[in-house]
Amino acid sequence: MKSYYDRPLLKGPHWGANVVTYLFLGGIMGGLGLISLLSDDRPEPAMKKLRKATRYTAFALAAINPPILISHLGRPERFLNMLRIVKFKSPMSLGVWGLVLYSGAAGANALRELADDGIVPSALRYVAPSATVPIQALLGAFMAGYTGVLISATAIPLWGTGKRHIPAFSVCSGAASASALATLLSTLQGNHEVIPRLERLEMAASALEIVTIADFRKRGGRATAPLFEGRVGKRLRDYTILGGIVVPFVLNAVGGAVRLPKSIDALRSIAASMLTLIGGYVLRESLIEAGKLSANDPQAAFRQPS
Repeated sequence: MKSYYDRPLLKGPHWGANVVTYLFLGGIMGGLGLISLLSDDRPEPAMKKLRKATRYTAFALAAINPPILISHLGRPERFLNMLRIVKFKSPMSLGVWGLVLYSGAAGANALRELADDGIVPSALRYVAPSATVPIQALLGAFMAGYTGVLISATAIPLWGTGKRHIPAFSVCSGAASASALATLLSTLQGNHEVIPRLERLEMAASALEIVTIADFRKRGGRATAPLFEGRVGKRLRDYTILGGIVVPFVLNAVGGAVRLPKSIDALRSIAASMLTLIGGYVLRESLIEAGKLSANDPQAAFRQPS
């Protein structure tokens, strides 16, 4: 079956770096919510330091992400218009509401930390009851998965084929990137006690991520070719699979097995964290670019299940 003059049947997405960044930061926000929950009410000074770092960072990212989305939408009122109603069948509508609610929970928890530090009046601590911590974690899990659902809930052959896989490895990548960012911050702060735990969490998330990506390649068939072949496929292999998962996994494993001098171990942690973050960004970038290529293939559109 052919299209008219073999022209594309679908209009490809005109998404650029702002959408890639929005998806990438959304995944990290989700992972930071989980880390904040795991470190909540822990008496150890190192865990308290980690909790503060993750909550302040989560709030900063939650403040940055809406303007990034608005830069894609073009006008601020388009963002506000999506808040007039909730469309439960619309990933974009649910995602915007999830972002707003997550930002509120992250802001409340950051305010609580500021009150505990004496930076703002202590009475403001009660703006964020203890329940806001698990609420932020739940909303964070939603945000991490939503970034994948937003991509896969389309007619683009590559994305539509990944309805199960793309949200799954988006969550795993978000958790790995959040762990890497928390490790990076802890290394720079000299909070070395929590780094082994964060690196183990990153390794577990990265292992699940690469397994899910491999299963997507195996089960997706020809529809996944734009992501795994050609220029995009090479970039995905070099920067995400090898540079963003395998190499950081090995570096973290070495750090857990071998006692290195502090200066060398710090460089190892920084290198592993930076590579993981770069790999997470390139994963989203590759998905977007491969989606554009997939939309231009009329035969792939014909092969989609109805």
